[in-house]
Amino acid sequence: GAEAEAEAEVKMEMEGGESAAASGAGAMQANGGALRRQRVVMTVRGKDEPGITAALVRTVAEAGAEVIDVKQTLVNRHLTLGMEMSVGVEPHDQQIFRALLLQAKVLGVRVEFELSDRGHETPSMLSTKKHPSYVLTLLSESSISADFIGKLAQTLEMYSVRVDALSRLSESTLRTIEMNVSAEFALSSEAERSFRTALYSFGKEHSVDVAVQKESILRRAKRLVVMDMDSTMIQQEVIDELARYAGVYEQVEAITHRAMGGSMDFNESLRQRVSMLRGSPASTFDQVIKNLVYTEGVKDLCRALKRLGYKLAVISGGFTAITNHVKQELKLDYAFANTLEVGEDGIFTGRTQGPIVNAQRKADLLQTIAQQEQISTDQVIAIGDGANDLPMLGTAGLGIAFNAKPAVQAAASFRINQRRIDSVLYLLGFSEAELRSLTRL
Repeated sequence: GAEAEAEAEVKMEMEGGESAAASGAGAMQANGGALRRQRVVMTVRGKDEPGITAALVRTVAEAGAEVIDVKQTLVNRHLTLGMEMSVGVEPHDQQIFRALLLQAKVLGVRVEFELSDRGHETPSMLSTKKHPSYVLTLLSESSISADFIGKLAQTLEMYSVRVDALSRLSESTLRTIEMNVSAEFALSSEAERSFRTALYSFGKEHSVDVAVQKESILRRAKRLVVMDMDSTMIQQEVIDELARYAGVYEQVEAITHRAMGGSMDFNESLRQRVSMLRGSPASTFDQVIKNLVYTEGVKDLCRALKRLGYKLAVISGGFTAITNHVKQELKLDYAFANTLEVGEDGIFTGRTQGPIVNAQRKADLLQTIAQQEQISTDQVIAIGDGANDLPMLGTAGLGIAFNAKPAVQAAASFRINQRRIDSVLYLLGFSEAELRSLTRL
């Protein structure tokens, strides 16, 4: 029958398998018999069919061997299975190799054995990560080419970093990829900055965002997201829109551009711009609210994060009349911004009230909220686009410059230049299918 036929086919392969096993066993016995078991990694490849893993594990168990670790991947119904075993060194123990080869023939898969000189008590060869590991998230508005991935791998090699795993997060096209990579040795702070900058520059040349994160449990354990409002959650700069109704749009917009680009002190820029609004009716806020344009994906982002149990905050250098509205619309938990002073006649006085929400205050407020929520800043995501967001981005565990000004992108550790702001969820490892289920109404 099929088993007899398989037995015949296995004989030639057994010569190599048993001789390798005997060699390993002999080496152990030569060491005085101190180690009576050997570590073996079996790799299985073939077309996936129900019951393959179960049959092989059963064969291992019947032979008296111990399964240490198992890892399995499936691509287009083709199986790759890695199984690490602890096998005895006595002659009768070595029959496991014959049994597994025979079972593999029956199942229609190929197996390979690798003997290890690792001690029996050492960690698994399959799961142990000996080197510093990172996660690279690649994001593009169009499909990422094989040429780009190949050149990226070459860039990684320059830093002695190798690719361990690669998976697609997007569905229809290869727009979003997550790569698990590991370095052959620990990168110093300076080398890591150089590594990040090199990947950012390489990605920028090809219109692909490349985000580099250290792999750790905190990457997926974020609990608070803090966002800038103007040009981040919404597409406008609120003070520019107020200036439009006041007839001073061009003057105010020019100052805003300088301030957000980092070439002008924020406090002074706010003072100058607010003074130009003097004499305008406070009811102008209603017109701005009526014409707000939300950034694509921001409602889905907030809905998904709330379903995942995150706390959400907007910290803006804009004004409370707008942030309070945005907070209500998007069901945020916190909102902080500047307050425009309004006279008894309902007219802007040209001054602000209370402390100015500038760059440092944004960072301080982030820390205050984190303390209130009893979490570390490593568990905070911050998103912004202007120079006044940089301290806030630097304080958060994951600070993302979103469609930011060039000077801000150059200074930030993480950058996303995508149309949809909910793309930031890919940096947490979520797939497009998972995002869709989280944002479904």
